[in-house]
Amino acid sequence: MTQDIDQIVARFAAPPVTEVSEGARELIHEITAGSPAPAPARRGRRLSPRVAIPVGGLLTAGVVALTWLQPGTSASALNIRQEGGYYVIEIKDLYANPKMYEEQLRRYGLDVSLKVRPATAAFERQVFPTAPDNSFVNEIQGINPPGPCDMVGDACAIGMKIPVGFKGTALVEVSRKARPGEKYDITTPWSIKGEPMHCVPFANKTVAEVRAMLTERGVRISGFAVRDPTADKKAGGVREQASVPDSWLVSGGFLTEPGVAMVMAQPTPLSQRVIDTRNKAEGCAVS
Repeated sequence: MTQDIDQIVARFAAPPVTEVSEGARELIHEITAGSPAPAPARRGRRLSPRVAIPVGGLLTAGVVALTWLQPGTSASALNIRQEGGYYVIEIKDLYANPKMYEEQLRRYGLDVSLKVRPATAAFERQVFPTAPDNSFVNEIQGINPPGPCDMVGDACAIGMKIPVGFKGTALVEVSRKARPGEKYDITTPWSIKGEPMHCVPFANKTVAEVRAMLTERGVRISGFAVRDPTADKKAGGVREQASVPDSWLVSGGFLTEPGVAMVMAQPTPLSQRVIDTRNKAEGCAVS
């Protein structure tokens, strides 16, 4: 079982509830199967209710992050000011009714909607603006702070700005930290920068060994995703199991909510080439 892990992607996934979601199945399939993962320079189509996001390509194409303010006590959900020919926007209340965002933006003549979604750590505080045809809206920009950045794709903006007089229509999906027990709308492999298993040598360790690693990081296992060639194509070639033998080997995983992980396990090991390629792509040591 091999895969060019250079093409591992982050995945906007429907939040798992009682079984592996379709988005999660596709994420699993892309990590463990041999088929190449899509790597567009920007969002080309919406895979409702999730969309593929390359870890490098889209971030460098303009995905930005926001340093969110704590929920405010004001009736306004957004802080909007005009500066240098732009509307500079900060979100004061991440849990406000989306209609409140829209009403404020309409007052400034902006046909822009905001959708806030709970995200795993690697994608907290990012924004992704698209037009009705799902193309990336370059006019909506990030405001970058000086100094180094420790976010995925080095995207560490401290706000976003929209040109005064912007006449386009845009949906801006923004991501926030999930509350305890809240399912993630946006998730990614747990080995990506910012995730709990980044640069941790978990690949080909036994389930028992990885369970201990996760416990040390405050994460418990909710279930296992296992490749199943007989599974329906809609299931992405995987099935969910409550348990697998502790001797099985771990190939990957992802968090479904804060402190809860789905583990990908199998009876056979990944090749060292696959592990090294993945580690190199994620900025980790190779053998």
